[in-house]
Amino acid sequence: MNQYSISDIEAFAARFYKDDAGNPIPLLITPYGYTATFLALAQGISATQQLNIAANADFMCLGLSVRAQIGAAQTVSTVTAPFVRLLVTDSGSNEQFTAQGVDVINWASSAQLEHRLSYPRIVAGRSSLTVQATNYAPTAETYTSIDVFFDGVLIRAFR
Repeated sequence: MNQYSISDIEAFAARFYKDDAGNPIPLLITPYGYTATFLALAQGISATQQLNIAANADFMCLGLSVRAQIGAAQTVSTVTAPFVRLLVTDSGSNEQFTAQGVDVINWASSAQLEHRLSYPRIVAGRSSLTVQATNYAPTAETYTSIDVFFDGVLIRAFR
């Protein structure tokens, strides 16, 4: 897995959190995550979830992981790739993470595939992420539940 080191995360955050003179300010960085859960996502249907970012910290998203549950029993070695596209929009900047919905397997880790974002994404505190999931399965496939986990850290600046 392309995992970021603690020093990579600290150095990346320090580039953006400075005082008026351009000097680094003390930061508290703690692991954290947000989960969007979609229930009964049927073929051809889209659903949306809002993730409210903590008011007292910014969120640095480092990666996503996904788990899709279907009616059939699955094990780690028999997990099927869900036919789901995700579109994530940051309400603070009104920017989408991608130009359009992207197949969840292209950017989220699962039981068999591991991915990280190519570059960390900072989402401002007191904002939200809008997560839209669309089932584009070629046959009548309904996902009982789909959990999308946004893995990252909370950043608190002390000025």
